[in-house]
Amino acid sequence: MKQKIFKLILILIIGGLGGVLADQFLLPFLADAPFFSQIEFIERAKDGTTIINKTERITITENTAAEEAIRRINPSITAVQTLSKNKQIIREGTGFIVFSDGLIITAADLVPEKAGQYLVFQENSSSTAQVIKRDGKNNLALLKIEKTNLPVVPLADLNELALGERIILMGVQTPHLLEKDAGQVPKDNFYRFINLGTIRGIKEETISLNLSEEDPLANGGPLINTKGEVVGLNLVNQNGLTKTAPVNIIKEFIKI
Repeated sequence: MKQKIFKLILILIIGGLGGVLADQFLLPFLADAPFFSQIEFIERAKDGTTIINKTERITITENTAAEEAIRRINPSITAVQTLSKNKQIIREGTGFIVFSDGLIITAADLVPEKAGQYLVFQENSSSTAQVIKRDGKNNLALLKIEKTNLPVVPLADLNELALGERIILMGVQTPHLLEKDAGQVPKDNFYRFINLGTIRGIKEETISLNLSEEDPLANGGPLINTKGEVVGLNLVNQNGLTKTAPVNIIKEFIKI
């Protein structure tokens, strides 16, 4: 019995050593031969590459790219709030900075005419805003705050978008602070949220997505790709995501 156990252990040791020698010496040697170099796992052994599941590799790459894209665009995302003349919140949602001198784009229905006040919130501050331009057809509005050197979002090229491309919908929870409290916005009172999906259709007037978003606070927020570029502006009402205005319409609208 002891001899059988000893033989089994010896076989395992010899097999393990054989595998190491083959991986470190034999396979790299064979990879230099023209015939064997055409075999994928032998060719990979030449540079010491470890083969992992391709689906897993793609998932890891996409997740990393999405995280980097979100980090890149986070500083340019704002919350938008409209107050009535008696300082009651009547609309709230999201916007994003398109020019460093304080120009912010959002959904037009977030900033109705004849309201009492418009506020724009960044992570550490809030500012009074003015509406300088509206597009009722596409439901877009351009706001102006008195700040400079702001981080802006990069805009994508519509012609480079692809069906099935991974996209990220972004929104902001609006701080429930009034202008009299403007100044420092507590970080725990300002947070962003996302929704992941893919592009299912691209037209000049809209981008179709395979995701649904029910939070109206995402209204006016950006839709970005994994490069951190804005590909559209999300229009969300109480019934959910209704439309995404594509980047070409945004570019045309912000020409001033």
